[in-house]
Amino acid sequence: MISVKGFPLQAAKRWVIEQTNSWHNRGFKKLAICTERSTRVIEALIALANAVIITRRPLAEAWTTHRWDTRPGRRP
Repeated sequence: MISVKGFPLQAAKRWVIEQTNSWHNRGFKKLAICTERSTRVIEALIALANAVIITRRPLAEAWTTHRWDTRPGRRP
């Protein structure tokens, strides 16, 4: 399909795997430019990136919905 100038070619929502890959590439440069030879190291880096991505979501939600005494002055 040929797109019209000024209109995006992809009009629908992005697929889940596209979002996940963009999160990995955006926040973790080591995964985008991977020079590791060992598969175990690569898998460990991906698992660590996934853990960080998964942990950020509840933290961001808690920041907007809850208050606590030791809350930092600025948003993470």
